[in-house]
Amino acid sequence: MIWMTWRQFRTPALATGALLLVLMGGLALTWAEVTDLATQTGYTGCQGDACRAAGDAFLRALQPGWASEFHLAAIAALYLLPGLVGIFWGAPLVARELESGTYRMVFSQSVSRVRWLLVKLAVGGGAAALGAGLLSLMLTRWAQPIDGASADRMNPLVFAARGVVPVGYAALAFMVGVTTGLLLRRTLAAMAVTLLVIASLQIAAPFVVRPWLAQPVSTVSPLDVDGRYGISMSPDTGRMTLHVEPDRRGDWVMSSTAITSTGTEFSGPADMTQCGPTAARHRETCPRWLEKQNLSLKVTYVPGSKFWTLQWREFGVLFTLAATLSLFSLWWIRRRLV
Repeated sequence: MIWMTWRQFRTPALATGALLLVLMGGLALTWAEVTDLATQTGYTGCQGDACRAAGDAFLRALQPGWASEFHLAAIAALYLLPGLVGIFWGAPLVARELESGTYRMVFSQSVSRVRWLLVKLAVGGGAAALGAGLLSLMLTRWAQPIDGASADRMNPLVFAARGVVPVGYAALAFMVGVTTGLLLRRTLAAMAVTLLVIASLQIAAPFVVRPWLAQPVSTVSPLDVDGRYGISMSPDTGRMTLHVEPDRRGDWVMSSTAITSTGTEFSGPADMTQCGPTAARHRETCPRWLEKQNLSLKVTYVPGSKFWTLQWREFGVLFTLAATLSLFSLWWIRRRLV
């Protein structure tokens, strides 16, 4: 059974494996470049405030080289891998047999339905998780100096390409493909639906699932009117909005809002003689007018220290969904498939 399953999906597996090997080979070849640049720019071993300047210098030095290209390519690969696994591994694995009718011959043999599907799930799902895990582990280790210098591993785009989360997405994508193929019994239809489901999951995760799992915290502090912020204003109504970028390096900032003393979002109206586009010396008078409004800044964020906690929580959700689809598929092929 294992040999037969391997022969059925060896072509897409070998193609995907070759792509992963190229990326991992590129990361291996550029590992020394990343390490040397971190040392040359003074980032390795830096302490205190000097690390920020050294980190910026390290990131600038990294940009022209191949290391930066492989970094972006590896992140893109980890985003594309679940889709490829679901479409080309999961969806055809059972749907092709059901569509052609060859499953009847298999079921007439001594192998039970459950064992037939269980072997396919173990081989395909295990290979998908292993491939995603190897690339993610290597990229996470390789990018440690980059993540430290940029302090953006909590960034939603980077977060899903680090740690154990890619393993969960690969396993879930495979099971989405298998389950869809089992239900639709048409390969092309299963591939299309699988792509739609996986893309929807990857888009929804940072906006819906991850904030719920992260349990963000909120802080309120006096607004620094002399700091860096932007203002958008309607010249007709005087309605204004302050856009403040809080200094929370390494954290995932989910929202940043200027609020009044009553706790509501500040929206003006502005004194057009002090802050309007026609106000004389508005760069001087507008901050002083804002200071009199007694405004505060409310920041909702996820601390960078919760990176691994959030990684395991999201992986747990993905693994649970994959396991649920596995059990459902085994039940369906035993009880409902005719």
